[in-house]
Amino acid sequence: MKNFVLRTFVLFFFFSFLLAEDGDIISYNQQTSLDLWMIEFFLDGGGITGSDPTYPITIYDIQYESQRSDGTIDTLAGLVSIPLSPLEAFPIISYQHGTIILDENAPSITGATANNYEVLLIALVSSPSGMITLFPDYEGLGDPDKYHPYIIANSYTRAVVNMIKAVKNLSYILTNENRFQFNDQLYLFGYSEGGYATLAAQKGIQLHFSEELNVTASCPMAGPYNLSETTVDYFLSIPSYEQPYYVPYVLTSHLWYYDGLDADFNQYFEPFWADTLASLFDGSHSGDEINTLMPANPLEILLEDELQDFTENENNFFRQTFLENNLTNWSPVSPTYLLHSLGDSIIIASNSQTAYDSFIENGAENVFLNLYPEETGGHADAAPTLIFDAFNIIMDYQIINSLGDINGDGILFNDDVESFSNSLLIQNVISDYQWWAGDLDFDEDNTIFDLLLLVDLLQN
Repeated sequence: MKNFVLRTFVLFFFFSFLLAEDGDIISYNQQTSLDLWMIEFFLDGGGITGSDPTYPITIYDIQYESQRSDGTIDTLAGLVSIPLSPLEAFPIISYQHGTIILDENAPSITGATANNYEVLLIALVSSPSGMITLFPDYEGLGDPDKYHPYIIANSYTRAVVNMIKAVKNLSYILTNENRFQFNDQLYLFGYSEGGYATLAAQKGIQLHFSEELNVTASCPMAGPYNLSETTVDYFLSIPSYEQPYYVPYVLTSHLWYYDGLDADFNQYFEPFWADTLASLFDGSHSGDEINTLMPANPLEILLEDELQDFTENENNFFRQTFLENNLTNWSPVSPTYLLHSLGDSIIIASNSQTAYDSFIENGAENVFLNLYPEETGGHADAAPTLIFDAFNIIMDYQIINSLGDINGDGILFNDDVESFSNSLLIQNVISDYQWWAGDLDFDEDNTIFDLLLLVDLLQN
C-alpha cells in the first residue's frame, strides 16, 4: 500500500511538472486594500501632488511558474496593485525597480509600504489612476537559496513576461468584488537596473513574444544599456566610483550565470575577494555594508593580469558577457522614451545617448531621447523627476475601456456593433479583453443577446 501511495505521488508530481506553464499561479495573497480616502491621505501626507486618484485598489503578492532556458521550472514572485471597477478594463503597466541587493527588500516581501518607498510611491500614483501595476521581484531576489542574475538581459524578459501572464491568470481566479479586467494595452517603465530591465523586457517581447504581447509604450530610465562600450570605458577612465558594490554585483552575477555556481573566482579576483564575494552577494548584505569593504576603485578587486586583460582584450570573458547583454543591437517598434539626467555619475547618460543613436541608425521611428540638465540631480536625486515624467508620458497613451467597447478604442460607437456582429457571424478568434467587452449580460458568453444590449446601449 505504501509503495502504491508513493508511486501515485511521484506520478502526480511528474505530470504536474509536465503540465506546468509559464505564468501559472502557484500562490497569491491579498496584502491590503485601500479606499480612495486612504490613498488621498497617503498622497497628501507624502506631499505628492499632480496625482488624481479615481479608483480604490487592492494589492497582492503572487508566486508564479517560469521556465528557465534549460527547460527546468522556476518559481518567481512579485507584487501587483489593481484598480477596482467591475465595469471597466484597464491597461497593464509593469514597473521595474532599481537595484536591490537584500532579499528582504524584494517587492513581494516588503509590499507597498514605507519599507519600500519606491514601490509605495508607484502603487499609490499608478493604480488609482487606472493602471494594473506590476512589480516583478526579478529572478533570484527574495529567495535566499538563489542568486540574482544582475544585468543579464534574458532574466528580466523571463520575469516580466511571465508575471504579465500570471496577473492575467489571476484575473480569472479572483471572484466577486475582487475581480478585475485587463485590456490590450501594455506599458513598461523602470529606473536604474529597472531601466535596463525595461529595455531588456521590451526587446525580448518584440523578438520572442510578439504573437501574444504588444508593448504600447515604454520608458526606460537611467539604465546601463551599453555595457561593453560605454560602461567599460567609463569604469576604466575614473579613479573612484560612488557605489563600488555595483561592479562586483555585475561580475559575480555574470560568472555564476555563464560558468555556473561552481565558477572559480580565483581565476579573476584577488585572494580576499575570491574568498569573500560569494558570501557578500548571498542576499543578506546591503550595498552600504559591501561598500565599506570595497576599494574606491572597484576594478582593483580584479587580479592584476585579469585587469590588464579586461582593459586590452576584447575577447576577455567579462567583455564577451557584457557584449552579449548590450541592449543597443536592435530596433524598437513601440514608442520608446529614453530618460536620463546629465548629472548622473553612477550610470552616465551616454548609455541612453548611444542606445538612442543605435536605434535611429537601425531604422527606429518611434524612439525619443530626453536628457535632463545636470541641475536635475545625480542618479538618486533625479529619480523622482524622471519617474513622474515617464508616468505622465504613459498616461497620454492610456485607454480605459467600458463594456461594449469591442474594438478597444475607448469610445462606444457603431464600429463596436460591426466588430461584435462580425465576431459572432464569422466566429473569428478574439482576445480575452474582447470576450469580456462583449459579455454585456454577464453570463460568461458572447451571444446575440449581448449584441442587442450593445445596440440598446448606443441608442440610449
